[in-house]
Amino acid sequence: MYRTILVPLDGSGNANKALDIAAHLARANHARLYLLHVPVITEKNDDSLVTSPSQNDAAMQLIQTALETIDVSDLDTSILVRKGTPAEVIEREAHRLDADAIIMGYKGLGRTSNEKGGSVSAAVNHRAACRVVTVR
Repeated sequence: MYRTILVPLDGSGNANKALDIAAHLARANHARLYLLHVPVITEKNDDSLVTSPSQNDAAMQLIQTALETIDVSDLDTSILVRKGTPAEVIEREAHRLDADAIIMGYKGLGRTSNEKGGSVSAAVNHRAACRVVTVR
């Protein structure tokens, strides 16, 4: 049974498919749905990753666009925008939320990869303590 489902969104078709599946699972299990976006960082400031206001606006627009195609109005849903390396942020948020599952696209829009050169979904699948479902 799922109580908490984390859905990383990057604007890709696979991520939107993952949101659709997650919404169905959330309905069936009366689960809380967390929609997470990790913006691409374009600048560094004092050795820490910085997101600009325009990146935060773009992140919210990306999530709103996904929500226009998949209705989650009947679900307990929260939106999260976090900075950092996508795989690390996804794993950290899943742990913080005590997520029962991460449902994410198999391949996203970005060229972001883990330190060994693999995809974000592969890194999350390897690191996460909860179930990870990747969607094509």
